[in-house]
Amino acid sequence: MRVCNLCSGSKGNCTYIETDNTRILIDCGKPFSYISEKLKELEVEPDLIQAILITHEHSDHIKGVDSFARRFNTPVYVHTSTLEIMQNQIHIDRNQFITFDSTFDLNDLSITPFPLPHDSKYCVGYRISQENAVVSICTDLGQFSEDTFEIIKSSALVYLESNYDPEMLMSYPNYPPFLKRRINGRNGHLSNLNCAQAIEKLYKTGTRLVVLSHISEHSNNVNLAVGTIAKYLNNKNIIPNKDIRLDITYQDQRGTIFRINPKK
Repeated sequence: MRVCNLCSGSKGNCTYIETDNTRILIDCGKPFSYISEKLKELEVEPDLIQAILITHEHSDHIKGVDSFARRFNTPVYVHTSTLEIMQNQIHIDRNQFITFDSTFDLNDLSITPFPLPHDSKYCVGYRISQENAVVSICTDLGQFSEDTFEIIKSSALVYLESNYDPEMLMSYPNYPPFLKRRINGRNGHLSNLNCAQAIEKLYKTGTRLVVLSHISEHSNNVNLAVGTIAKYLNNKNIIPNKDIRLDITYQDQRGTIFRINPKK
């Protein structure tokens, strides 16, 4: 698999995944012009995208779906629990929507959606596998539960939310109290420390590549996220970028290209 995040954060989210037979997007939260430009940086024409898989209905995950899907008649995959609300927000032909409520196949990919605790109608992450090569996308969650861990453990690559630093969140003057409670709540987002604790558990199952994702521009920054997580892992005798690689996503630029191959 070739995997690349095209953007991640409150301004928009989108990840590209490719095999020899399949090209998909996870979310499409930026305008078509942006997504098209980033795909072309990967030498991928937008009309080759065979499906857009939606995590949930918040605008930073679906903003560009209308223009993209209508232009190329791209199928849009949504959980059965969100079909009605998605139809009200994404104005494409009804037949373009494909619903799921359990594991399904897309050509040579096996895709397992799993529920995440987030304040939306219904939010999912995705475990995506080609044979025994596994990539998991786990963002927009207020807590890293045992159920989530059991689904994504041993993944070769995990995109994992590291959204906020509690002190920065509480001191940010432009967020009202209710929004701070929402972000910090069990159905909000994952803090840097919570992310570090999740990485420790994943490392013990064989995960060696984690991409810190959905980093807030107001209540976090890259240096703080990486520093907090590195300090925690070092205290657990897990050396970042020796024992496990930490990478990051960006609000307005394409991230690192990864190639995840099946184990022989």
